[in-house]
Amino acid sequence: MFTDPQLKWEFEGVAVQRSVPAGTVLMQAGDAITHIPIVRKGSLRILAQDGEGRERYLYHILPGESCATSLTCCVAKRVSSVRAVVEEDAELLMIPVRYVDAWMAHPEWRKYVNEVQAQRFEELLEAFEVVAFHKLDEQLWNYLVKRAQAGGDRTLQLTHQQIADELGSPREVITRLLQQLRASGRVSLGRGSVEVHPVPVAG
Repeated sequence: MFTDPQLKWEFEGVAVQRSVPAGTVLMQAGDAITHIPIVRKGSLRILAQDGEGRERYLYHILPGESCATSLTCCVAKRVSSVRAVVEEDAELLMIPVRYVDAWMAHPEWRKYVNEVQAQRFEELLEAFEVVAFHKLDEQLWNYLVKRAQAGGDRTLQLTHQQIADELGSPREVITRLLQQLRASGRVSLGRGSVEVHPVPVAG
């Protein structure tokens, strides 16, 4: 990942590789952060949680990326504020948190951390815009597309209730909106699954 010989040597000396199957909860809100994950293969789904335990989808972490929220929390010595779920079978490099701040002396590491945080900030702004200004049917479509892209599979093994939980909406509303998406040809619905169809490009 890095070209600086000293940083590369230190990184390879402490990074622990983990293979984690899809569906694994890597981190819960309130957990102490001991390691920072960097995704080599697969993807992670990040969800925020409020004081009553309700969750909302935020963003995905893809190969080469890390969790900006975890980076921020570990530097500030705070517990995790998000839940991280393995979207598809993943290979992770786990970095002990004590190195996150120590490696800031390396320009290449500092640049990596800044880029991760900048990208996540943009995605959080996008998520806020979708929630604040877009109708729920647009939020649902955006959510389905993001999950299909992150998992590399247009067929999502999801129930209507699971989708409702992550979008903070009643299941009945999600079911109605999914049926509308099916009527417009954008999804196919199966038992416990949703297949996302690409939107044709006009021209």
